Amino acid sequence: MEIEDFFKIYQKSAWDKDASAMIDLYDEHALIFDMWDQGYVSNPSEWRKIITDWLGTLGEEKVKVEFEMVKIHQSGNVGFASALIQFQAISGDGTVLRSMRNRISLGFSKIEDGWKVIHQHTSAPISSDGLTALLEI
Repeated sequence: MEIEDFFKIYQKSAWDKDASAMIDLYDEHALIFDMWDQGYVSNPSEWRKIITDWLGTLGEEKVKVEFEMVKIHQSGNVGFASALIQFQAISGDGTVLRSMRNRISLGFSKIEDGWKVIHQHTSAPISSDGLTALLEI
């Protein structure tokens, strides 16, 4: 896998609710700084559970993921990418039920079968009142 493939595979695996394909993008020792609940995950089985629960509880809904402003830098066996990521919950009839846009930064390491995410950080800016995450950037 090349770094740019991450974005296509993540997008497709979210739409297809394919937790295994999404989890396979990550190194088994990846550190994930997430916006939800505890804020970070460093245990591979915990990350697997989070992804499986997220995609497995969607019912008839689908998740449309779009990336914007993708920037990739790589040298040797180390790579970095950043982007805006938009999630849309789509009903069975194609209606957008809810959406949010976050920022994502990714660190990659090149291993035998390609690049794997070793670090991920998602965030949203906070309003100037300091109390509200701005989920539409």
